[in-house]
Amino acid sequence: MTYTGGIYPLGSARGSGPCALSVVADVAEPAAATAAVVTVPWVRNERGAVAGLKTTSYAENVVALAHAHARGASEAIFANTRGDLCEATGSNIFLVIDGDILTPPLSSGALAGVTRALVLEWCGGKERELPADALEQADELFLAGTTRDIQPIDRCDDRAIAAPGPVTADAAQIWARKAAEHPDP
Repeated sequence: MTYTGGIYPLGSARGSGPCALSVVADVAEPAAATAAVVTVPWVRNERGAVAGLKTTSYAENVVALAHAHARGASEAIFANTRGDLCEATGSNIFLVIDGDILTPPLSSGALAGVTRALVLEWCGGKERELPADALEQADELFLAGTTRDIQPIDRCDDRAIAAPGPVTADAAQIWARKAAEHPDP
């Protein structure tokens, strides 16, 4: 669903006409059992005017995904301007470090997705500022999002990771059970 300021003349100014709502539906293919990700050399601006907003401006994501696909990965991971982890192009990144499920806080510039919030609530995840190199120290990694649910990561850049690890597998089981119990959380 996309809610806009409506149809206006070319340019960036806001008009005074009615807003517009567009709804597009399509069949979503099930996510692969695991995902390969790469970090990208570009950053998310956690202090930008649209930080934390889901917009239709996907140019950064398109470029980042092309970078990932050229390297045999299906998703790209962004750091922010401080060098901390932020998010993926269409999902949130979770790390398992010493048995704890961790994800960057919203102040990192990450989007506040419903799946992200439910993983935090249902699986005992915690928000924590994480330097980008925490990806290298994590015992397990997974993505979470509407089209992925909880998807284990089996490769991050050139590092192979056994996936799913035990914490990720438990989180995926919790997710499946809770999502079945609460289809409209």
